[in-house]
Amino acid sequence: MLEVQAGRRLNAALQTEVVAMMNSGDWLRKLREELHLTRIAVERITSEIASQRTNKRYRIRRGRLTDIEERSSAPNIFEVESLSECYKVPYQAVLDVFGLSLAETPASTGSDEITRSWAFNDTGRPFSLTFQSRVSFDTTRLVTETAEELGVPAAVRQRLDSGNFRLGIIGITDDTMDDLVPGGSIVVIDRSNTTVEMRELKTIQERAIYFVWHQNGYNCSWCNLVGDMLFIIPHPTSRQSVMMFKFPRDASIIGRVVHVWPPLRLERSSK
Repeated sequence: MLEVQAGRRLNAALQTEVVAMMNSGDWLRKLREELHLTRIAVERITSEIASQRTNKRYRIRRGRLTDIEERSSAPNIFEVESLSECYKVPYQAVLDVFGLSLAETPASTGSDEITRSWAFNDTGRPFSLTFQSRVSFDTTRLVTETAEELGVPAAVRQRLDSGNFRLGIIGITDDTMDDLVPGGSIVVIDRSNTTVEMRELKTIQERAIYFVWHQNGYNCSWCNLVGDMLFIIPHPTSRQSVMMFKFPRDASIIGRVVHVWPPLRLERSSK
């Protein structure tokens, strides 16, 4: 028994050392190659996982996997679970290698109260955001509650209080950006970045997402500016249509979305 435990500790130490010598994307690619899986195969397997869970967010497309492997882009909570199951590694191992942390919170009990938690990694210091407040997620909007009222940790409030950042809410039924920014998410908006970026892109994940005000409300979406016309462009799989507004008369860009916290849990009890 002692020899087995010593062997396990040695294997864990070796795995930690190997992970330390490569970045998170390389670690994930190595796992895939050891299993002789192509990126197409991973997309197929994760599509099956998504089908089993009746949630398309578990699917990892080839382009998205390339982005995670080659640019060490952090996977979201659904992708972490799919990668864990697909590569037969512990869920926590995937979180650790990407510097993520999760904090579950109990279900809310108030009629409109929402309890939710997100993972976030800031310069190597992982922490979670836990919102425990009576917040409406019915429509996409700017957050009017203070960060302190929402329960945002002091470490995050210091950055938000700099004046360059605002929080936004994505309505629970808003599928404008599909699984890139799912309904029920909280987004951080950089108000200092209001210029529509136009450059050659390799993947859709690289395209800037903006938080926009217009005559009909708010949208979180891709944008294109042609002359004085602002085009609000949804994800290809969204049910939404492209919208056009005179700019800046009928629409304005609040800022660029720099962080997205998708919902881990969103429960409402009936009144």
